[in-house]
Amino acid sequence: MSATRRRAAGSPDSVGQRVRALRRRVGRTQEELAAEARISLGALRDLEQDRVTQPRASTLRRIVAVLCQSPAEAHELMRLGQGDPLLAHHLLIRALGPLTVEVDRVPVDLGSEPQRILLGALAVRPSTVVSVESLVELIWGTNPPPTAVDLLRSQVSRLRRKLRSSRSPGSTSGVLIANRGGYLLSVKDNQIDHLVFQSELERARRDRCDGQLESALKAYQRAMAMWRGDPLADLPVLHLEPAVAALVRQLHAAILDYADTAAAINQHEQALPMLYRMVEANALHEPAHARLMVALAATGQPAAALGVYSGLRERLAGELGVDPAPEIQKVYQAILCGHTPGEDPPTEPPLPIRVVERADEAAPTVPTQLPPDSIGFVGRAAALAQLDAMLEAARHQTTGTPIALISGTAGVGKTALAVHWAHQVADRFPDGQLYANLGGFGPDATAAQSSQVLESLIKSLDSRVPVPATLAERTVAFRSLLARKRMLVVLDNARDAEQVRPLLPGSADCFIVVTSRDSLPGMAVIEAATPLLVDLMSMGEARALLRSRLRADRLAVEPDAANELIELCARLPLALAIVAARAATNADLPLAYLAEDLRTERVLDALRHGDAATDLRRVFSWSYLALDGATAGLFRALGTRREPEIDLSDAAALVGGPVDRIRQHLGELTRGQLIKEYRPRRYALHRLMHAYAAELAAA
Repeated sequence: MSATRRRAAGSPDSVGQRVRALRRRVGRTQEELAAEARISLGALRDLEQDRVTQPRASTLRRIVAVLCQSPAEAHELMRLGQGDPLLAHHLLIRALGPLTVEVDRVPVDLGSEPQRILLGALAVRPSTVVSVESLVELIWGTNPPPTAVDLLRSQVSRLRRKLRSSRSPGSTSGVLIANRGGYLLSVKDNQIDHLVFQSELERARRDRCDGQLESALKAYQRAMAMWRGDPLADLPVLHLEPAVAALVRQLHAAILDYADTAAAINQHEQALPMLYRMVEANALHEPAHARLMVALAATGQPAAALGVYSGLRERLAGELGVDPAPEIQKVYQAILCGHTPGEDPPTEPPLPIRVVERADEAAPTVPTQLPPDSIGFVGRAAALAQLDAMLEAARHQTTGTPIALISGTAGVGKTALAVHWAHQVADRFPDGQLYANLGGFGPDATAAQSSQVLESLIKSLDSRVPVPATLAERTVAFRSLLARKRMLVVLDNARDAEQVRPLLPGSADCFIVVTSRDSLPGMAVIEAATPLLVDLMSMGEARALLRSRLRADRLAVEPDAANELIELCARLPLALAIVAARAATNADLPLAYLAEDLRTERVLDALRHGDAATDLRRVFSWSYLALDGATAGLFRALGTRREPEIDLSDAAALVGGPVDRIRQHLGELTRGQLIKEYRPRRYALHRLMHAYAAELAAA
């Protein structure tokens, strides 16, 4: 007997055993089934006795037409009959637990940490392009080596070789594909465990809808069997990835459905292991605790069920200052009365439940943390309209958290725009507005730590809630406090995506505004944040800014000087505000004199106004100091040119180096908003930034 026959014979999952079970369920004899399916009686007997393990597809389809009562049953029977295994043999990637790979059923050593992160990031998002930039950031953080892109290509090449099957090259060719500036993992559903999990989950839910609860329970069990632990348990750098979090949410929803299905056919004990696992990982998850209590009571363990309730009640009271939800209280009351929830109600009235009193503690207040709005805010009509459109679109969003990502060069007014708009729409967020300055670019050498920011936000939401110790626990607590609340959260002056991600709520009811000098492209890719670039002001906006701060007659008397001031200030709002303040404090000083002062090469000296926070050199330096050495060198070199514009080939000639590498450095400068790519491969610095680069070069 062949190995296939030995595995199939007598197996409850063999096609023959499945046909026999289905035939008996619908009340057919072998003779009746053979006649209805138009096959010979001998062929049917051979199939049911596992003498044939892979019948002809046409034969199997005719049997399916007679026996199967749901699409899920038909799919499963066809899969078994055609030898399609639940898990592939030639290539199998497991992400539901520590990342592992088997090729031709032999474990593969993935080697270096970068290679594991690369595969893990692609494995949780199969058939989805992950940009090179995102992969570089995941593998090397925010300060990757200059050769990171080349190193990534090498890792991809080595990984392709490791994923290739020698027995069946065709089934593993084209698994790792370069596509549109990134890479994607192209796999069949049975080549990666979480796709098998999702497929079995869909089959279970179809069977459940069709009333086939026994079949649904088996499909749930096959789905649960895919899980060996937390997704990518050995790669903590990926634990905050939205795709990983989505897998955990799918598991939790599946466990609850699994428990409900088991309860419906009085097989509560089947779901107990997964329910225990879920409540251990989610100590405040009330629906999971309720189902665990039901299952324990139904399997003759009422004391254990009451103990589960007591533990949950103590944790909710101690950590959140609340009582269990009414639904779980009803389960508790039923068990106290000796009644298994879900059965007919008891004749005696339920015993009352003691409610935890916390009258000595004040209820949490609605936070209103927005900084004061800018007096005389002008312009930015297009940007404000974009933000309004994002908020309107968020009303129809049911998954994910809507994020507006405001970026722009130093001094362009990102914070002013965010705060002004936030005040305009504050009344649409009845649960409050949170604000945090992340200090990403400023006089301090280091940005605010996400963990410290979370501590402050948690305390501002509810001072009664103990602040957990670790970053991950604080993130969970923060998201729990914001669950089902409609709040506006402004995260100002972010350094990078890694700083922001732990601060994002998990609710689609919240709206997030992030401002940064960095364009944070990784957040646009992974969190689907909507970018909004704040550019230099138009001439009309710049005139409106000056009018809001100076007497209108001064501009009317010297219109040409006013226009020249605007151009000499590069239409940069911070520079215009400095000039306006200088003019306002010297009411008799002609605007033409101020313009003459700004024509010098030391224009940044002329814009000093005695306040370190508005010293343009210092403000620009916070962006410059964030650059790596080679990129900073290119920025200084741009200051040696008389013209503030340059194309890619001239930049490569200016500093000497491969064009690809110079393109990367120019990309970093563009991402940090120190230069602008105004046409493909054509770059420019605004006048004041060019002056700053020239000073650095001279120094």
